[in-house]
Amino acid sequence: MVPDISVIIPVYNGERHIGDAVDSALSQTGVNIEVLAVDDCSEDGTADIIKNLMETDERLSYVSTLTRTGAAGARNAGVEAASGQWAAFLDPGDKWHTDKLFRQMELIKQYELGGKRPPMCYTGAYVMNGDGSFAGRVIKAPSRVSSHDLLTGETILASTAMIRRECLLEYPFEQSDLNGDYIEWYRILANYGAGVGVSLPLVRHVAADSPKASDKLKLAYAAWKTYKYLGLSTSQSLVSFASFMRRGLV
Repeated sequence: MVPDISVIIPVYNGERHIGDAVDSALSQTGVNIEVLAVDDCSEDGTADIIKNLMETDERLSYVSTLTRTGAAGARNAGVEAASGQWAAFLDPGDKWHTDKLFRQMELIKQYELGGKRPPMCYTGAYVMNGDGSFAGRVIKAPSRVSSHDLLTGETILASTAMIRRECLLEYPFEQSDLNGDYIEWYRILANYGAGVGVSLPLVRHVAADSPKASDKLKLAYAAWKTYKYLGLSTSQSLVSFASFMRRGLV
């Protein structure tokens, strides 16, 4: 049976987290899925762990990139290998509530019954520390996000997103030093219409360590280059950059 959703887990040297990520994906209830663990030329035991797990669940597949491509390239490889109508991304370290994908599919079905075809569905998320404790922040999911909303500060985490595969094939993730996720979401929403959100925080997202001052400058410069790369005017870029700074460079 062709799966409705292809779960794509990009991983590099992730032997510490890949088992939990695969378990989180395979534990989804009420949906027909396949899980593709995309190994981006890991140098640790990641490949062996994935292949051992494949023996316990036929829904899991191993995909390997030919060269190191980064998360963007690994996601693209997963999309190419996928067979589902939808693709959902799960980064190692993050975890899903067991009915995350079910709730997203139910919301999509409601929109489709009304004659609408959203390109993307996302959820809210709890932000966690590296030790698994709650960091005290919840990323909310508005009912609707357009490309314009992205420019004014809305955040869609990769591990919350479920996207029509046809959109991802037309607009692959950018492999560059820019904000690839932001570029991807913007292009899809600008060309296919607004995404829709499940308000509940159904993802536990492990936040990166707070950047040092020098890294903050690099992030700020990359954000500015991202806005200009998308063809925004200087005034639009300034509005988006101000929103980026208000978010604390997260």
